[in-house]
Amino acid sequence: MTLELLKTLLFFLTGAFLVFLAITITRDNFANRLNRVTGAMLLFAGLGPIFVALGEMIDPATTRAAFEETTIFALHYIWEFFFPLLLLFSWIFPVDRLRDFRRPRLRYIIFVPYIMHLFIALFFDNIIEYLGDLRIDTGQEGFSSLVMQPFAKVMSWLHLLVSFVRSYDVNIFGAVSIVYVLAASYFLESGKKYVANPRLLTQTRVVLWAMRAGLGLLLIAHLGSTVLPYDLPETAKSVLMVLAVAAGAGILIFATIRYQFLDVRLIFRQSFIYSITSAILVGIYILLVIKSKQLLEPVFGEQAQLVSYAFIILVLLFFQPINNWIDEFIRSLFIRTRTDHRNVLERFSRQVISLFDPARLRSIIEETLKTTLLVEKVYFVLYDDKVKEYALLVSEDNLRRVVIVRDDLMLRGINLLDTPTYFYSLADYRDGSNLAKLLDERAVKLILPMKDADHLLGFVALTDKAAGYTYSSEDLNLLGVLSNQMVTALINARLYVESLERIRLQEEVTMARQIQLDLLPSKPPELPCARISAHSTPSRTVGGDFFDFVEVDDSRVGIVIADASGKGMPAALMIAQTQAMLRSEVCNGNPIDVVLRNINQHIVESSSAEKYVTLFYGEFDIKSGRFRYANAGHNYPILARANGELELLTAGGPVIGALPRMLYESDAVQLETDDVLFFFTDGLSEAMDKDEVEYTEERVRKYVVEHRASDPQALIDSILKDVREFDPTYPPRDDTTIIALKINNGFTPYEG
Repeated sequence: MTLELLKTLLFFLTGAFLVFLAITITRDNFANRLNRVTGAMLLFAGLGPIFVALGEMIDPATTRAAFEETTIFALHYIWEFFFPLLLLFSWIFPVDRLRDFRRPRLRYIIFVPYIMHLFIALFFDNIIEYLGDLRIDTGQEGFSSLVMQPFAKVMSWLHLLVSFVRSYDVNIFGAVSIVYVLAASYFLESGKKYVANPRLLTQTRVVLWAMRAGLGLLLIAHLGSTVLPYDLPETAKSVLMVLAVAAGAGILIFATIRYQFLDVRLIFRQSFIYSITSAILVGIYILLVIKSKQLLEPVFGEQAQLVSYAFIILVLLFFQPINNWIDEFIRSLFIRTRTDHRNVLERFSRQVISLFDPARLRSIIEETLKTTLLVEKVYFVLYDDKVKEYALLVSEDNLRRVVIVRDDLMLRGINLLDTPTYFYSLADYRDGSNLAKLLDERAVKLILPMKDADHLLGFVALTDKAAGYTYSSEDLNLLGVLSNQMVTALINARLYVESLERIRLQEEVTMARQIQLDLLPSKPPELPCARISAHSTPSRTVGGDFFDFVEVDDSRVGIVIADASGKGMPAALMIAQTQAMLRSEVCNGNPIDVVLRNINQHIVESSSAEKYVTLFYGEFDIKSGRFRYANAGHNYPILARANGELELLTAGGPVIGALPRMLYESDAVQLETDDVLFFFTDGLSEAMDKDEVEYTEERVRKYVVEHRASDPQALIDSILKDVREFDPTYPPRDDTTIIALKINNGFTPYEG
């Protein structure tokens, strides 16, 4: 294979591949201006080498000087349109600078030098002949000579200018090309600072490297004669020019395959890989087939021809397996990256499967969309459980959270969607919609609904893609799959947050229970004249019942039992407040009726009317056996006399906290040996069996009277057992508290 043939093949393969690349990029997304400009740029870069190769193939015997005079050779200058297209490319990538250009058609002026060069190269002889015909003999005298003389000078100067340009066209337009490349590099460098998207920034850096590589080779080709001590041969200059374009195009191919430059879809990126690997392998195989006999002859001698046939068959058998292996290897290096949709789904699934922080989850979703699809901005509209409405969440350029009413018309339209949908297709739901105005202000282009089986959890609003890219069908399919994964991840995150909230509340309730237990007396007081036992079982972790023993003075012990309305934490807080006020009033030395009156007024002023407390408070004189009390709407305590008689302690007034400025009456009873005083809350008397029949206060009274001879603790245990047999529900349906007091010694008779 001669050097000329190798050079011709190199020109042809380089040009053909560039044309193939241009067609592929343009066909992938013809609607995108960036794809069209890039495709045209690569197309013109490939046409020049093809024309040169064709010229060499048409008449290889023609001398270099004669060949340069042919039309075929002149047509190779058409590749120079690559440079104005490169400059145009730098104006729209990575940011579109032409969007705000007042006179966009002026950009076509950059093509004028190369149109002129091509025109001169193709029609130089015709132009010179025409200019020669326009020369006028200015030696003649007369009016016509006076008029035409300036015109003749202009034609003469124009003739000289065209001849000069033709003589030095390579240097002149080479310098213009270098200026264009430098200008394009400047615009790309300056545009890089406006890029925030990480993948687009990577693409920009790779494109800059392509331009630097090409510019370096161009400088060697055009300025080599000035810098080097000898002039570069024309063949070397041509090869350097082709290598400059090929190097730049090669790096662009790398960016397209590795970093999804120009947003080229996976199917075309795969076709790049397959074409490259197949072309390389075919070239190697052809070379092996051509050289097989020559390589085998030193070993096999006369049998080399026969062995070469067997070698060719072996090569053909292994062609496809080797091609597949190389293709798979290169795919693993270039295709299976962060931009590969399958890898995106796998990576996204791994990230969100164990992520339960909603804010972090939204951050990963946003990062995935920006990195994978080059989305410029991402907005989240999600249902807020706290306000029971949808809300546009805070983001990088949305500094405040905006609540959206549930009956917004646009929200209704989005609720009907099941797949990613362009925002403009929801035009029927715009009228009177505040949500539509919000989305318009943020230039939203695509709506990504997130729905579970029954409800709209919210949606993701996407703006345009960076660098003028558009959403493809592959993008919409990917977004549909990502949407399903987002829904699952958001539901899991919400459930996790709810579980954490439940755990936190449970911890708080447990702590409140411990506080409540600490407020209750650890054991009843030990009295010389009586035995006291107490029991309290809440229906929940914290209860609304409480009892207490207050040391009034050396001879009196206060006994209180109370039941707040409701259950759980609110009732426990009410009880804690009541207990604190009771102790304060008793410590102030107030009489029993005044104590209840003051507590009632405080509760009325500090809480609503539906929150109240039933309370019984009495003071037991351990010397005289006198028991003075007041009952504020509580279950009547039972006084079971030793002889079996029954008395109820009823004196007092209404419940605490229901009505303001209420007065309470107090009364007193004299306790004797073996008398039993039994206090309880309604959780005991209102226990129900399976038929919802109450245990009743009457049954409680009867049981106490019948078991009055028992020890106080035994009495409490036995009645609780009887109630649990009647109603086995545990914990009980209502808080249950019992105090039992039994007199065991006589007293000094009370006087007064």
